[in-house]
Amino acid sequence: MQSNSADASLKSSRQKAPLRWVLIVPFVTQMAIAVGITGWLSFQNSAKTVQELSSHVRSESLARVQEYLDYQLETAQLINQSNLELIANHWSNQDLKFLGTYFWHQLKSYPSIGVIYYGNPAGQFVAAQRLEPDTIVLAIREKVPGPNRIFESGPDGEWGAFQRILPNFIDIRQRPWYTEALRQRTFTWGDIFPLQITPRIDLPASVPIIDHTGEVQGVVGNNLGLGAISKFLQQIEIGHTGQIFILERNGNLVASSALPQPFVVAPDGKTERIQAIKSDNELLRDTSLALLQQFQSFDAVQTTQNLRLSIHGKPHMVDVLPYQDKWGLDWLVVVVVPESDFMSQIQANNRNTILLCLAALGLATYSGVMTTQRLTRPLLQLNQAAHAIAQGDLQATVPAGPIREVDELAASFNQMAFQLQSSFKQLRSLNQALTDSENRLTQFLEALPVGVAVHDPTGKLAYLNQIGKDLLGLQDTAATGMEGLNYRMRVFRENTQELYPNDELPNVRAIAGEFAWAEDLEIHRPDRSVIPLALWATPILDDKGAVQYAIAAFQDISDRKQAEHQLIYNALHDALTDLPNRALLMQRLELAIQRQRMNADYCFAVLFLDLDRFKVINDSLGHLVGDELLISVAQTLQQILRPVDLAARLGGDEFVILLDDVAQNSTIVDVAERILAALRSPLAMESREVVLSASIGIVIGSSQYIEASDLLRDADIAMYRAKAQGKSRYVIFDAAMHAQMLKQMQLENDLRKALERQEFVLHYQPIVKVATGHLVGFEALVHWNHPVQGFTGPAAFIPLLEETGLIVPLDIWVMGEACRQLAVWQQKFPQWSALRMSVNLSAQDLYNPLLLDHIDAILAETQIPSRCLTLEITESMLIADITTTIEVLTQIQVRGVHISIDDFGTGYSSLNYLHRLPVDALKIDRSFVLQMQEDSKNCQIAATIIALSHQLGLEAIAEGIETLQQLAQIQAMGCEMGQGYLFSRGLPAGKAYELLQEGRSLF
Repeated sequence: MQSNSADASLKSSRQKAPLRWVLIVPFVTQMAIAVGITGWLSFQNSAKTVQELSSHVRSESLARVQEYLDYQLETAQLINQSNLELIANHWSNQDLKFLGTYFWHQLKSYPSIGVIYYGNPAGQFVAAQRLEPDTIVLAIREKVPGPNRIFESGPDGEWGAFQRILPNFIDIRQRPWYTEALRQRTFTWGDIFPLQITPRIDLPASVPIIDHTGEVQGVVGNNLGLGAISKFLQQIEIGHTGQIFILERNGNLVASSALPQPFVVAPDGKTERIQAIKSDNELLRDTSLALLQQFQSFDAVQTTQNLRLSIHGKPHMVDVLPYQDKWGLDWLVVVVVPESDFMSQIQANNRNTILLCLAALGLATYSGVMTTQRLTRPLLQLNQAAHAIAQGDLQATVPAGPIREVDELAASFNQMAFQLQSSFKQLRSLNQALTDSENRLTQFLEALPVGVAVHDPTGKLAYLNQIGKDLLGLQDTAATGMEGLNYRMRVFRENTQELYPNDELPNVRAIAGEFAWAEDLEIHRPDRSVIPLALWATPILDDKGAVQYAIAAFQDISDRKQAEHQLIYNALHDALTDLPNRALLMQRLELAIQRQRMNADYCFAVLFLDLDRFKVINDSLGHLVGDELLISVAQTLQQILRPVDLAARLGGDEFVILLDDVAQNSTIVDVAERILAALRSPLAMESREVVLSASIGIVIGSSQYIEASDLLRDADIAMYRAKAQGKSRYVIFDAAMHAQMLKQMQLENDLRKALERQEFVLHYQPIVKVATGHLVGFEALVHWNHPVQGFTGPAAFIPLLEETGLIVPLDIWVMGEACRQLAVWQQKFPQWSALRMSVNLSAQDLYNPLLLDHIDAILAETQIPSRCLTLEITESMLIADITTTIEVLTQIQVRGVHISIDDFGTGYSSLNYLHRLPVDALKIDRSFVLQMQEDSKNCQIAATIIALSHQLGLEAIAEGIETLQQLAQIQAMGCEMGQGYLFSRGLPAGKAYELLQEGRSLF
């Protein structure tokens, strides 16, 4: 029955029109309609095209003319403006010839200007006039009455040879350009007039020169040659025979594109104007007459006109533009174009268009027939092959055709037949490959070292690999959904008893369509074991973006969590003693501060512990013993403290103890005393006993503390106070320590600023020979002129300078200033050329690698003899590093500088090294001299020092001599030099200058 239906359909299709007629007839019909419409539109649009084209050409031409007129007319007035400003403001010497030369240069710059002139009320006149394009003459009338003389001009506008006297010269005060300028009293145009000296017509422009009183000082002007406008109009093309001309309102011609010049030369040689309606040019004349007939008068044209006039029976398009400028000029610009200039070409184009369309129609028809035959032949073959396949003949093929697309269609058809033959075989192969792929995927998932679970969109567990089953403690997962899993095993947040919200689990979020992960899961398995898990889950989407599956990967991270906890522990504990370190201590201190803010009854204390003489033990017994000692101290502290307390090691031998929630201050003191007592007990270290002691600073927490660092700072201050009081004790921080600390900090800041502000000054205390009283030298003593506290002696600030390291730059400054002052005195007083200057050095100076460079630079700058400089070092400085001290002092002495040991007898002198020191003098400390009495120990010490210096070949200098009895004793002991209040206090530089000037003995 289906076969009969197919046959009936085939029979019905054969009764329809053949394919070739279906293709050819519509194509030819469409081409015929297109040709007809094209011809009709061509004829219809001809007139419109002419109007639009002509209007565009005329409008563009009028715009160009208007722009050119604006430029030329404004140029004439701008020249007048320039000359007006020159004469009114800068022409003071009334040199007419200077003006003539200036006008000459302007004519060179503006070729359209014919003449530039100036006249004044006295009748004087000067002008520069163009006779030929390259010929300019100069005219002048200097005396009135008098002739107007014409001169040649030089190549740079200078006045040349006299040519002639201009006959019939009319007084400029009667000229229209002069009288009109006086009447208008502003920029004005004159009437166009013909020139007789040379054939042309000019438009005069003039302006009066009026002074501040309103009096006219003269008139300056120029003539615009109108021939330039005609030349410009002749450059504009309007159709084939179109013209442009310019009229005055009286009908006189100003310029024309059809005439060489807008004037005529009469038989008698005179230049005459042309009336447009009488012009010899037929189109110009007839267009002017037609406009008069249209408007009865040229004055009636007040707006732009676009006209279509019949001239000699032929249509012409005429545009009229009233042209006016701001200085009163009123002209008419006329553009006339015969319509035939445009229509003839358009009609020819229409004929050509229709002929081309008819030729194209014929060619297209022939081409269509041939193309249809080539197309239908292979299509008929394709149709026959398709009918054969429909009947079950899968071997049917289509031969290749001459057309690429048809050939590709035939190849595709043949390929389709081949694919139909092999389709069943390929389907079987694909099914087998799919099965193999699923098996390989299962093997891969089972081999992964992590658990893998696959859920369907409802949450049902579709797959769980073996590792996943082992991790979760599940073996039977058939038909297990999310709720079933949560029931059989519980998921908690890490280190809590809080159940993990179901909607926050990564696999649940993946089913909702988002990628999620978590590492804070703890699984409580059915066997009651607990493991931490890391879980990653991602959705698998179909082509429409809907979730098909959710895949989750998870693994046991017990080892990693344990490593993380260990890292955190290590970051907060000291590696040697296993005590909390600074970071954990600061956290606990911050918590204590916050707790006290919330609870006024809460109290805590901080103990800062530093081992006494630990560096000596560490250096002498070795670092291993030192480490064991620190570990032992840490264990001792932990045994004494409560579980709520905290002992931390800051580093080195510094420990900090936080006593948490103490009830009363006596508890704090008791803990400190127990710690001190425990540390005093001997410790066995490498078959020897070591006895320790410690200094403890205590701070009791209060509301005034905001930062943990403030607690440590004050505890550290109290600890150092304990060390200063004798060590092995504790000191509780109080307000007095805080005030002293602030005062010390303020003093340190002031000292730093003092160096920058140069607040230090030097006084000079004389050093004399005790036998004669003659002056030998000075000791430079530094004082501080404090801006608030006033004049301050060195004892108040030198120790702090030593502590902060600021003593080094100050000592270098003192040395430089003192040597510069000595150089001034030696130059002023030649008799004092051997005068010495003593300067004190600090122990830190000896370790300054630049000390020797500074000494060399100061000696080179001041040019004082090196023997005149003495550097004083205290006896206590020598024992720190005797080897380095000897090396530095030797380098100083090699330079010729003297070295003296200051405050001798107060330190820890040793004859073992004293004889090796490169020194030149010993200074007896003032404490011995002040307390000398007959047969006293101080007197014996002073005598011993003097005798020792003589035995070592050194000078002896006694400090602090204040009485004649002390002087007599020193003289009796054989001391060479001395200084003290008996001779003089420290003197400012001015007073020392007076002392040198007097040159007297000081006793």
